[in-house]
Amino acid sequence: MPDKNFAVISMTVFGKKPNPLRIVQLEIQKVNGDHGTKTFSSYINPEQRIPFYIEQRTGLTDEILLKSPTFREVSETILLELEDCILVGHNVSFLHFALQSEFKYLGHLFKMPQICTQRLSKKLLPHMVNYELPYLCNVLNIPFFDRFDIHEENDAVTTLFQRLLRLDEDDNYIDTFLFQKNKKEVFVPKSTAYKYVEHLPPLPGVYKFQDIHGEVIYVGKAKNIKKRVQSHFYNSSEKELQLCTSTHSIDFELTGSELLALLREADLIQKLDPELNYIQKKAYITYHIVPQKDKKGVLRLRIERRPYQHTPTEIFLKRGDAINRLIELTEKFNLCPTATGLTSKLGKCLPISYSACKGICKGLEEPSVYNARVSQALDFLNRENENYAIFEKGRARSERSFVLVLHGVYQGFGFLDPSMAIASIQDLEGLLMPKRHTYHTAKIVMAYRKKNPHKITYLN
Repeated sequence: MPDKNFAVISMTVFGKKPNPLRIVQLEIQKVNGDHGTKTFSSYINPEQRIPFYIEQRTGLTDEILLKSPTFREVSETILLELEDCILVGHNVSFLHFALQSEFKYLGHLFKMPQICTQRLSKKLLPHMVNYELPYLCNVLNIPFFDRFDIHEENDAVTTLFQRLLRLDEDDNYIDTFLFQKNKKEVFVPKSTAYKYVEHLPPLPGVYKFQDIHGEVIYVGKAKNIKKRVQSHFYNSSEKELQLCTSTHSIDFELTGSELLALLREADLIQKLDPELNYIQKKAYITYHIVPQKDKKGVLRLRIERRPYQHTPTEIFLKRGDAINRLIELTEKFNLCPTATGLTSKLGKCLPISYSACKGICKGLEEPSVYNARVSQALDFLNRENENYAIFEKGRARSERSFVLVLHGVYQGFGFLDPSMAIASIQDLEGLLMPKRHTYHTAKIVMAYRKKNPHKITYLN
């Protein structure tokens, strides 16, 4: 196959999808006919401690890897070695993903054609019992004794691939793997320059569809901006056709994580009021606990139902949540259940102990004394909500992102150096990009907190 260059790749990695995989050993061997030439072999410093199972299998230690180059330092060499080559490996899609994962954090997009020797073996050697590398090597008499020795593995895959090449005399199977089925074409209206779609990154962020005058008509978020934007052009619904035919250009912002993409989308929709964003422009109902003096001068607490307003107080997305908070305040500060609306004047009450009520409802307590406790309850309501930060991936390996919540109110997000130690709120406030606390941002943060409690960092 004189017109094709192959690069057989083997590596040792740790980590699990969807988290980034870290490469600690990498070897590349160029294949030209019956000849194989090793062009790259190196340990790689993962810039973090390696798991114990990696030490057991490979004999590598943190001390050895600490003296090795980082992936950033060898990335240019790797790209040069793989240039104009077809990537070959046993389970090559996993190896390709590992390289993508490392390059992604360097801000590079990595994608190249691949051939999997495992899948190719299934086509050319159809009667094997299984297609794991040790078994194939044993049956085909290919030297391979230590499955955790990267050098032996690379030599074994190279030999296996060379034998498969000889079996595929007319390159029929090789070409089948290289030339995938025609991908679904992206319909891009004449009003939209194709370059805007083609050059979008496959990374988390927000995207903006703009009309011929540069006005933003739609804002969206995505884990993969390019794939999500293309999906708009695949869709033939009336709404999507209107969106696509009105679009002249497409802009985007990288956020590094889906959480920040959701928050940034909500921020942009409120700020830009795009014509074709409907859902987040609805007047949603929220619930607030508010004080109100009656004719006797007694401060009563009640749940107020109103469309969302930007206020630095705790909001409740469900009435039941507001009731539970009122129950807590009533018990903690010895408030009267009638004055907090938990019982009616007819005496019907919720299943809760109100024995601590001191009689404001019967005139046995001075309003000023009772009101002082209500004021304490309101201070507690605004102060008790936790201060916390959520740390997520940044837009590159050289940074990480954070979301700041103070007293239960979303403050905004920002980016910082991964090595920066965070001990207090003040450490983050200088890096914060302030944003509005809205119904949607509150819902986004609450849902994330419920799903990922291990990622919440409480602050003083």
